[in-house]
Formats: sequence, C-alpha cells, structure tokens
Amino acid sequence: MSAVTTVGTASGRAARSAEPPLVRRWWVWPLALYIVTRLVNGVMFAMASRSAISLEEFVGLGGRHFGTDAGTAPPGYLTSVTRWDAQWYWEIAAHGYPSDLPTDASGNVEQNPWAFFPLYPYLVRAVMFVTRLDFPIAASVVSLTCGAAAMLLIYRVVKRQYGHLGGVLAGLAMTTFMCAPVFQMAYAESLALALLLAYFWCVLEGRYVAAGFVLLMLALTRGVAAPLAPVMLLYAALLWRRGRLARSDAVGLLSLAAWSGALAFAWFVIVGAVTGRWDAYVLTQKAWNPELTVIPVVRFMQRNSDVPGGQVGAAVIALAWAAFLIWFLTKGQQEPLLALWTGMYVAYLLAVTDWNWSNVRYYVLALPVLWPLVGRLRGERNPMPRVIVAGAVALVGVAMQWWYIRYCVTVSRELVQVP
Repeated sequence: MSAVTTVGTASGRAARSAEPPLVRRWWVWPLALYIVTRLVNGVMFAMASRSAISLEEFVGLGGRHFGTDAGTAPPGYLTSVTRWDAQWYWEIAAHGYPSDLPTDASGNVEQNPWAFFPLYPYLVRAVMFVTRLDFPIAASVVSLTCGAAAMLLIYRVVKRQYGHLGGVLAGLAMTTFMCAPVFQMAYAESLALALLLAYFWCVLEGRYVAAGFVLLMLALTRGVAAPLAPVMLLYAALLWRRGRLARSDAVGLLSLAAWSGALAFAWFVIVGAVTGRWDAYVLTQKAWNPELTVIPVVRFMQRNSDVPGGQVGAAVIALAWAAFLIWFLTKGQQEPLLALWTGMYVAYLLAVTDWNWSNVRYYVLALPVLWPLVGRLRGERNPMPRVIVAGAVALVGVAMQWWYIRYCVTVSRELVQVP
C-alpha cells in the first residue's frame, strides 16, 4: 500500500470518527422511520380488515377477483395484504406459469399469471421452500425486507448530494407516501424500488457492470427497463455537455442504454417462447383491459369528452396534469440522473398505463420525496423549519395511507371502494 493511500484511508477514518454518533450510525434513521410507519400501517390494515368482505363472498356477489386454489389467508391482516394482484403472485409461487394460455369457450385468452413478472413470486417461493412458511407470511417477510433495503438505499443515494439530513428526509417522505403500504403487501413494488435504487447507486458510483446485473433483475420484477434507455442516453449527453463524461463513463452509460432497450422486450420474448405465441403477453394484458390498443391518454380524452371544449378540453386537462406531475415530482432535484428518471418514468406511466387509482402505487418508483424539503434552502441557517414542514407533510401522508388502505385496497361489506 502506498503512503498516499495510507494517509487517505487514515484521514477518511478520522473524518468518520469526528461525525456525531447518530450520523455514523446512519442506518438507524431510515430503518427506525420505516419500522414505525410499517407498524402504523399494520394497525390500519388490521382495522380495515374488520369491515372487509371475504374474497369468497366478493366473488360470489359477482366481484371480478382472482383467488388462487393454493389457499386463502386467515381473516384479518394477512387477508388484507394478499388481495388483488397478490393472489396472482400466490398462484405463481405455488404453481409457476402455465405452458399454454388459458382461453374461454370463444377462444379468447383469459386472465393468467403471465401478466406478472417472475422475480418477486419466485423469491417468495424460495423463502417458502427454505422456511416452510405459507405464502402470506413469506410474502410479507420478503416485501418488508425489500422495503427496508430500499430505505437504506435511498438514504445512501440522496446523501451523496444532500447530506445526512437530506437522506433522512427522503426516507421519511418515501415511507409516508400515500401508497407506501404496498411495502408490506404481497406486491413487487418494494423489491422493484430496492433494485431501482441499487441500480442508480451503481451508476453514480461508476460500477456499470454491477448496474447491468441489477438492471437484469429489475427487468424481471417490473416493466420499467424501457424508460431507463433514454434516461441513460440523456444523462450521458448531459455529462458530455458539462465536460464531465470520461471515456469509461461513455462506454458504460451507452452500454446500459442498449441493455435497457433489449431488456424492455425480455419478458415479451420469454412469454412467447414458453407459450409458443409471439403475442402471448399482449393478449394476456388485453384480458385485463380490452382497450389496451388505445393509448391511455386517448382513453382519458374519450371518457371525459363531456368537459367544456369536448375532447380538446380533455386534452388540455391531460397535458396540464402530465406537466404538473413531472414538475411537482422533479422540482428541486439537484441530481440530474434522478431528475431525468422521474420525468421520463412519469411520462412513461402516463403513456402506457390506465389513469386510475389502482395504478397510483406505480408512482412509488418515481421517488416522490418532495425534493425542495430534502435540500437546503437558499440562505438557510437552521434546518428546523424545513424539518417541521417535512414532518407535517409526513403526517398528512400517513392520514392518506389510511384512506388508501380503507378505500383502495379493502372492499367493505357495503362494497365501498374507490374504482
């Protein structure tokens, strides 16, 4: 080891030892916030489940809800966190994917497991095999663990630009986001968020090979590889314009852009290869939404053509809403890579997903952390006012979490639910 390296290592250790104990033990902050909010959400799930209709009753009353034949969770909390898409993940964890697409009497493809990406259910399946736990508990463990990892990662990613307090406030915002209850449901959001943040960490650290491996796992978790391709290209162009694009970075970022583009079609190809139908994934998605061939923005305009101005008025509303979302979620963001991702991802969601309450949880991956509160304000001498505002926003978020659990996740016996 050279003398320079030795001195550098020693000075780094000295700097860390000079930090306050609670800064050195940085992991305590994001984990403490995460655990507290998950306990609060757990109470909310338990309370909401008291008035929830059972899956069997819901289906019997004509509700369109898939229930796996692998079993049902016991009434209460576990039933609440294994509803809706969680039932499909349960089916995959228990039985895998069908080799043939199921069809009805008319030959139309029915809803089936191929609509869901494999990494999350197979990870739960592995936990079930090792621990012998049933799906509801194993899935909760996987989701909660991945969510905890995501909170640690967002702290590390944000701390690079905003310091310790910024990392803590970013974690607070994420764990109190309205849809953060999905972090303890049998859904893939927590795993996808952890992988996405790990990917960004690798890119920011210049570890492009590791980033490519993480991206592969992400592409097998959620269909978010497509918007990452233009993000990598724009990020490389921005670094080049600022004179900060080294040759190794150019090769790494352009390779990741190409890799993202290829992975965007990976699941389509896998589904087609296994089922023997090249359009199997599209047909499966159309089983959920027959209007899949109509662009979501166009559907929004058609459904709201009764507003003043007709479809032109609806188009103005749609554009205004898209512009507001991108502005609101990126305002104050000082890290260009994250800002590019959020803007591109929001545009991607608006372009390819239906505009309804069921899909609001997708915005967890847009990193909705209110960046102006994360960064230091101009002329700020004491961060306490900013911390107080962030705390107030967090309390509002927790209140909205109850609304989300009670009216979006849960179906009451009166069949009251947000469409």
